[in-house]
Amino acid sequence: MGASSEHTYKITVLAVDDDPFILDTLVKYLTLRHLNVISTTDPETVVALATKEQPRLIISDIAMPGIDGLTLLKALKEDPQTSAIPLILLTSSRNPDDMQEGLNAGAEAYLIKPIDWDISWPKIQAILLRR
Repeated sequence: MGASSEHTYKITVLAVDDDPFILDTLVKYLTLRHLNVISTTDPETVVALATKEQPRLIISDIAMPGIDGLTLLKALKEDPQTSAIPLILLTSSRNPDDMQEGLNAGAEAYLIKPIDWDISWPKIQAILLRR
């Protein structure tokens, strides 16, 4: 985003999904909610991006090639520069055991694909408003 939008959007969210369509949908929705969104389809870049940008929230898919969302979550929680950034996991799984594993690893919440914004936005908003 250009310099002018950085003044408009004070809260930054980092969105990660290997599916460009889902990522684009996520970016468009969050931008409409006046958030500055940094996005990537490459989970390998997330720790460096999060360290540099210090987003208020990271939303990450779980099933990605290379580093999956749970591995990424653990890496972010182990790094002192990113450990305090809340992370929401995005999944198409409705398996409670999968969700519990993510929550035990430190995820703040889950969003289920396809995203139902009436359910998902309040979860995102609650985390963003905490600090």
